Amino acid sequence: MGFLTNLHGLPDALVAAVKNDPYQGGGDISVTKLIDAPQKRYLAKRYKDAVVEDVSERIWALMGQAVHTVLERANTSALVEKRLFADVDGWKLSGQFDRIHLSDGVMQDWKVCSVFKSNGDEGWTRQLNVLRWLANRNGIVVDKLQVVAIFRDWKRSELERKRDYPNQPIRVIEIPVWSDEEVFSYIKGRISLHQRADAGEAIECSDEDRWFSGTSYALIKAGGKKATRVAPSMDALGDPPKGYEIIERKGSNRRCESYCEVAPFCPQYQKLKEQEGVEDDVGL
Repeated sequence: MGFLTNLHGLPDALVAAVKNDPYQGGGDISVTKLIDAPQKRYLAKRYKDAVVEDVSERIWALMGQAVHTVLERANTSALVEKRLFADVDGWKLSGQFDRIHLSDGVMQDWKVCSVFKSNGDEGWTRQLNVLRWLANRNGIVVDKLQVVAIFRDWKRSELERKRDYPNQPIRVIEIPVWSDEEVFSYIKGRISLHQRADAGEAIECSDEDRWFSGTSYALIKAGGKKATRVAPSMDALGDPPKGYEIIERKGSNRRCESYCEVAPFCPQYQKLKEQEGVEDDVGL
């Protein structure tokens, strides 16, 4: 970690809590890093003394840690927050689970997140399946995976407006369980990518890694603002009827733009910004 700023003048106690993060990894790569973009991990290591983050960007991570602290009050027979290790292709993989209920073989991960993820998330599926593999390799039998999601932006007023809206600010989400062969193949593939990135190979971030929204095309009544139809291509909309026009809505790389601390050092993102600038000039 490079520099931690406090641009919004948040209380000293909050700043200290963020700085005194007790997280300790271990091994060559953690499960969290394994499933994330190799380029992001490589750049974070290379520019670790130059990366700048603001305290405000760590708040929700801090709240997630607070939930785990509260759960320690639950005096149960479950295994809690134990770090596990396994050797894979010359690297030591490490991962820490939140809770494992030994009596029924259920691994739970507790997350503070947006309602947007109320039906699950592909990243969660990857994370928990790798953690399950680690647990099984360390003699802990896990047959079932769950995320206990606490929705930080839940609103009771949305219940009547949205059919699939969660009926309470917390939900237990069942996570699909991969076969042992599938998860081991995934782990080996990811470790290979990270090893290649560490060796200097450019492993560019995918659309998923960048949270790319995708370019879309909107059919809008001339002079209006609200789209009648939106499609991923102009061909899908066909010729616009009289009095309507098709407007291109360029996709954005949301993670790069707002949520990636190494974006200033990322050659891929700088190239994307340059390309967007050229395209904007052409359109003038």
